[in-house]
Amino acid sequence: MNSKAVIAYIAIFIIIAILVYFVLPKTTIQQTKITQTTAATTTTNQQSKNTTSVTTTVAPHGSLSCISVYQNQSIFNGNFSTGTYAGWSVSGVGFGTVPTNKTKANLQQSYYSSPWTGYNGTFFASNYHGGLQVAGGNLTSEPFLVDEPYLNLKIISKQSNLLYIQILHNSTPTITTYFNTLSSPIHTANSLYPGNALSYFLNASINLLPLLCENAQIKVVANTGVVTGGSNLNYIAVTGFYLSKKPVSSPDVIVNQSLNLTG
Repeated sequence: MNSKAVIAYIAIFIIIAILVYFVLPKTTIQQTKITQTTAATTTTNQQSKNTTSVTTTVAPHGSLSCISVYQNQSIFNGNFSTGTYAGWSVSGVGFGTVPTNKTKANLQQSYYSSPWTGYNGTFFASNYHGGLQVAGGNLTSEPFLVDEPYLNLKIISKQSNLLYIQILHNSTPTITTYFNTLSSPIHTANSLYPGNALSYFLNASINLLPLLCENAQIKVVANTGVVTGGSNLNYIAVTGFYLSKKPVSSPDVIVNQSLNLTG
C-alpha cells in the first residue's frame, strides 16, 4: 500500500471519529431531553386529572351543583291549585279527599270564627272542615329535589304536640317543625286580627340547609283523632309551599324546629 492510500485511510478514520465524538452524543442527549419532557407532561396531565376527580368526589352534595339559579322554585301542586291532592298522598280522614276551596268555604261560612284570610290563592289543606269538628290524618308530598335552602309556606296552627310538619329524607322524619300562628305579634298587637287568628294564614319557613341537593318530602301531620266541640279547636291549615333562597316568615310563628340526621 503506498503512502497516499495510507494517508487517505487515516483521514477517513479521523473524520468518522470527529462525527462520533461531536455530533452523535448531541443527538442522543437531545432525544433524551425530549423523551423526559414528554414524560413529565404526561405525568402533570395525569395529576391534574386525578385532582379534578378527587375534588368532584369529595365535594359536599356533588359540589352543590344542584342549587337553582332562580330565587324561587315551585313544588308540584304546592298550593293545591289543581283543586285536588295531585302530587300528594293522603292517609286518614282529616284532610278529606280534596283540598278546601277558600272562596266556597267563606260563602258557606265554613270556618271557625271568621272568613279565611291572609292567603290570595284558592285552595288549602286542613283537617278542619267547618262546624265544631276536626279529624286526624296525614298529607305527604311526592319527593322533590331540595335545590334551595328554605321551604316557605302559608299556615294556620295552634301550638300543639299533635300538629306539625315533617321533612322526610329516605322516608325518615329528618326535620320536625311545630308552629303557633295564634301567638304571633301580627295577631296580638294588631286589633285587626285577634278575632280571626284561627282563620288567618301567616308566612312560615323551614330551614332545609341540611338536605341541600337531596330528595325530600313534606309531611303535614294532624294526630288529633276525631274531636267534636270545644273552643279554639286544634287544627292545622297549610298551602303555598315553595322553595326559596330566602326565608319568608311572620315573627314568632315557629315554636320549635328539630333536626334528626341519624335516620
